[in-house]
Amino acid sequence: MKCPQCQQDNPADARFCNGCGTRLVLTCPSCNQVNPPASRFCNGCGEKLGNPSAAPLAPRFAEPQGYTPKHLAEKILISKGALEGERKLVTVLFVDVSGFTALSERLDPEDVHQLMDRAFELMLAEVHRYEGTVNQFLGDGLMALFGAPIAHEDHAVRGVHAALNIQRALAGYREQLVRERGIEFRVRMGLNTGAVVVGKIGDNLRMDYTAVGDTTNLAARLLALAEPGQILISEALARPVGPYFVLQSLGEVAVKGKALPVRTHRVEAARAVRGRLEAIMEGGLTTLVGRERELALLQDRFAEVQAGRGQVVFVFGEPGVGKSRLLLEFRRHVEAAGARWLTGRCVSYSRTTSYLAIADLVRNLLGIQEADGVEAIIGKIAAGVAGLGGGLDRAVPFVRAMLSIDPGDAEAAAMPPHQRRGRIVQAVTALLLRLSERSPLALAVEDLHWIDPQSEEVLRALVEGIAATPVLVLLTHRPGYTPPFQDQTYVSRITLRGLSAAQAVGLVGSVLRADSVPAAAVELITRRAEGNPLFVEELSRALLEDGTLQRDNGGLKLARPLSAVVIPDTVQGVIMARIDRLPEAPKAALQVASVIGAGVQRPARRASRGATAGRPAGARRAPRRGAHLPEERVPRAGLSVQARAHARRGVREPAQATPPRAAPPRW
Repeated sequence: MKCPQCQQDNPADARFCNGCGTRLVLTCPSCNQVNPPASRFCNGCGEKLGNPSAAPLAPRFAEPQGYTPKHLAEKILISKGALEGERKLVTVLFVDVSGFTALSERLDPEDVHQLMDRAFELMLAEVHRYEGTVNQFLGDGLMALFGAPIAHEDHAVRGVHAALNIQRALAGYREQLVRERGIEFRVRMGLNTGAVVVGKIGDNLRMDYTAVGDTTNLAARLLALAEPGQILISEALARPVGPYFVLQSLGEVAVKGKALPVRTHRVEAARAVRGRLEAIMEGGLTTLVGRERELALLQDRFAEVQAGRGQVVFVFGEPGVGKSRLLLEFRRHVEAAGARWLTGRCVSYSRTTSYLAIADLVRNLLGIQEADGVEAIIGKIAAGVAGLGGGLDRAVPFVRAMLSIDPGDAEAAAMPPHQRRGRIVQAVTALLLRLSERSPLALAVEDLHWIDPQSEEVLRALVEGIAATPVLVLLTHRPGYTPPFQDQTYVSRITLRGLSAAQAVGLVGSVLRADSVPAAAVELITRRAEGNPLFVEELSRALLEDGTLQRDNGGLKLARPLSAVVIPDTVQGVIMARIDRLPEAPKAALQVASVIGAGVQRPARRASRGATAGRPAGARRAPRRGAHLPEERVPRAGLSVQARAHARRGVREPAQATPPRAAPPRW
């Protein structure tokens, strides 16, 4: 089948073009029969058909540069040279307007364009909120990618959140169209996750990519299966997002082009879960391993708080090293001692949401739930503030304003934004300090590297005011974030490092819950994970889930060679996001090292440095005196996992002027 847009030949059963993503079939609005793109009438019932793909778009939707937010466009263009040719794990979202052909027949073409322009604006806002990129407009819908060209470790969660928010935004638009014009406007969506290889990125942000496997095809098939108003996702996507969303399994369904039935799920709603640890708690947690010293330090600082001397503790470490797990274990100690624990979280896709982390703390304090309506929230704010004692009445309007509710006070509503921000800071700190007068208080704010400026301002004021109060502030963050708080004598810092080999072996046994584990499997897991607890857990589970390890009389046995094992997507996602945050030169050096391996000859490292720094690959510096070692280990924690993950994506060869991409080997 030839694409009417780019003229590329496609398989006869294709629904979307492999070259540009244009829709290749027309679905009859009367009988749902699939027809070729040039059809004027349905070959099943004779209904007149239109060609949604031929509907012209508004000029601002013609090129990605016209509709991509400036901050996201700059991020892509700055790093496009390093992104081109890379393998990315992505979530693909297709959105399609149900009954668009019938709608086009009823309305004037200009009205159709206005209607769709507004719908596209609403869709784009939600896609860009989660740093997705719209790869293709399809006339009556769009195709978006999450995780490419910029990698995100939580691309799957971002994609499903975007779909739900699109559904919510268009529901309001639908009500408006029904009320004003009697038009039923509904969309359906399909999502899948998998790998793509990013191709050339033009200056206009138009991106070519090559799907690996059926990443996009299955998403398009799910779109075709979805009923109006539904969001369908694949089994591959349901596994990582299941703890974060309410899913309804639809069982196995026959999908055209697939030899075997495909298990599908319908997305119902989002759960009140933000952190990865919260998401996996339902399945049970593994034993905390190797954090005795850190727990002892936290308990010592809590003893200071119990004596009325406020403390601040930063917990710092790489992704997956166990920051949240450490706080969970410590929380049990704090609550057993009768103290109050409040948690606030920053999330990667909400840096532009003001007071997100602080609002979490206040909701916990006042008992406000995600499902509460406006009236319920207003009542809980009033009752909660009154319950803390007199003198806090003036805090109520500003707490309401922080939670994006009408302040209910004319003076507060009329305040300039900068003045209102100052009053919000005062109101929140007053509430929390008043709460600490009843019992010691522990405030945990996680993932400061994603914090919004307004929450940071409240934290700064709080940290500066707790010296003589029974308040413990616990703050976690990753490398790259510099806290803006002044140094104080009551501020401590815990750096979490990887587990030792013996500790990693113990964690493997805890995860697999078996009396005996083959020594070769344990060695593989501990060597690849290099002490990162998240990697240990995910690699261990991957060996069970893919059938490499099978249970046998209380123990485990190898069912197939370990050489066939691949890195789990959860681990690859973390690694790819970390690699994307590197400057271009270190990133290129890491790509070279990923092909060479963990043991690198000194001449090869010099060559790679020369190539990535602009020197000829053969240029050599004079050797340092005494530098006689023939081989060095690449001095980067976790490189063996990162190297093999990156080699699977395709990398630069050091000795080439124009580096070709390597084939993705298995490790």
